[in-house]
Amino acid sequence: MPITNTLDLETLSARMNAWANERNSKRGKLVRAFRKNLGNSPDLQAARLALLVGYAEAA
Repeated sequence: MPITNTLDLETLSARMNAWANERNSKRGKLVRAFRKNLGNSPDLQAARLALLVGYAEAA
């Protein structure tokens, strides 16, 4: 399922799984915060997802 013109859901999911194992990276912390829904806020989750999509497209 395409998310953007250059990124599909499977690719994003695979990259997020890889980044989750990066202990000291900004991407790893962002993935873990997204998965734990820290702050329990739809606005925060939307912002996190937007950042993750940006990182995935740049990778």
